[in-house]
Amino acid sequence: MMLTAVILIVTGHDSRSRLEVGRTIIAILCCAGILLGEYRLLPQTLKAAIPAVLLTGAARAFWYMACRSSRDAPVTARQADGLLCFVGLLLTTACIVFRDVDDETVARFSSAFEYRYLPLLAVNLVATATALRVGKSFLVPIDHGKNEKSYNGYADNISDVFSLLAITGITGSVSAAKLRRSYTSWPQYTFFVFVIALLSSRDLAARHGRRWITMYDAVPDDVNVRSVDSEDTFASELSEGSDDTRVASVPKRRDYILLRTIFIVIALPGAWLAHFILNFSQHAHQKIVEPRPILDITYTPHTDIEAVINMYKEPIDQVAHLVSTLKNMSNIGGDAKIHIYIKDMDANVEEVQKGTGADQVTPLPNIGREGETYLKHILGSWDTLAAQTVFLQADVHNPRELFPRIRNYFVPGQTGMLSLGWSGQVCNCENCGDRFNLWDTTHLFPDISNRISNITTCNQVLLSYKGQFIASAKRIRGVDKSVYQDLHDAFVNRDSWAHQEEYLQGRPDSMDAPVFGYTMERMWNLLFQCNSMEIAWRCPSLLSGNRVGGNIEDCQCFDRES
Repeated sequence: MMLTAVILIVTGHDSRSRLEVGRTIIAILCCAGILLGEYRLLPQTLKAAIPAVLLTGAARAFWYMACRSSRDAPVTARQADGLLCFVGLLLTTACIVFRDVDDETVARFSSAFEYRYLPLLAVNLVATATALRVGKSFLVPIDHGKNEKSYNGYADNISDVFSLLAITGITGSVSAAKLRRSYTSWPQYTFFVFVIALLSSRDLAARHGRRWITMYDAVPDDVNVRSVDSEDTFASELSEGSDDTRVASVPKRRDYILLRTIFIVIALPGAWLAHFILNFSQHAHQKIVEPRPILDITYTPHTDIEAVINMYKEPIDQVAHLVSTLKNMSNIGGDAKIHIYIKDMDANVEEVQKGTGADQVTPLPNIGREGETYLKHILGSWDTLAAQTVFLQADVHNPRELFPRIRNYFVPGQTGMLSLGWSGQVCNCENCGDRFNLWDTTHLFPDISNRISNITTCNQVLLSYKGQFIASAKRIRGVDKSVYQDLHDAFVNRDSWAHQEEYLQGRPDSMDAPVFGYTMERMWNLLFQCNSMEIAWRCPSLLSGNRVGGNIEDCQCFDRES
């Protein structure tokens, strides 16, 4: 929806009038409102999408300018397509060259050419070629065959509006019907409708002869005006508008009017009605049977909240700031116990404890990163687990968004599992993988699911990321202790399956940086029985922070005994 509105703004015709400037400013503010209402914003998406739509508008504006300035030397379709491909190649090359070598998209570039992606690449190739032929784009087509009249007014605005409304309605309906469905809030709809009405008014006003809207002259200075009584003009009009031509065009025009009427009166409202119904239904429309979580309701904790921090060589003052920030949060409190596991065997434990203000500092061998640390804590504190444990790394990911996520969603005494990393990533349990090219080749996910809930079917898995989350003792102890022991053994045992080539498949592996650590990072939601597909679509991204119309359960699983 945001893309649609921005395209309409940036592709509008140029104007010097104050009214047009005012319209543009109001439309930009409305688009800002749509953007602020989006609950799945990602930094990389903003970096790519905003320049993309602005460049789309700039390209269309330059195209109009080129068409008006090249009357004596018109550009052919082949020349235009060749120039477009050349510029696109330059931009693509620049993006690849100037990207950070550690950027995830560079690491995944080669995997895009794998066999399973070939059908998708073929569809993309065909769609791109088709878009070039119909006018450079499906969303904002630029017809190089149009005459000069089409560039001197607002005749294309209404057509673009209807096209984009159709695309938005159809894609919105399809997206809202999927498992990880989309959601659009009422404020976003309001801003979108206002932008559409604002931009459509330019064309409607132009059609009614309100010439003060447009900057264009009624008759260009370089047009040679001929007398309407001249014989050449009369003969030309007679030959171009013969009776046979006019009669033959009547049925075609009627068919065109009929199709356009059906589209405007039936198809377009139908698509948007379906979009509204699916959008405001507060559930995923693909039903997934999810087993009830197994909770240990007999366990009585002696500590309310404990923070377990995995530390290596991070600066002590940085960890001290993390500890103080946690204790200053109202829903964690100053009474929370802080337990630091440090994997730097050369570190001074007393100095770390004094400098960070931790209640306990435990040295560990540098094995398995944070995944092994968390499992070690669970096994070693099985009978002394806090009611709720905050698992973090000393160098937390996304600290700007992490603390608001804890502050806004963590509920003492109720939160069963709250992931503090990326949200909404789902995979198929039997063949789990993600966009970072990590695949469960050993079928560990269905095996763990079966051991937890004693069911043979495992449909979808809600993945966790960043190795930071909050879990309750009821959830942790609801899983048999042997499951944690086997997972921990996979980290620390050099002869375990997690360090064998069948699992590694050529990926570099070491005891202090095991490949299995990435699998464990994604499996915490499954392990703690918080695998709801409702969370997959409801939970906002860390950057967005919240969802209009959402609630505190959007990103977590509560412990409910009944």
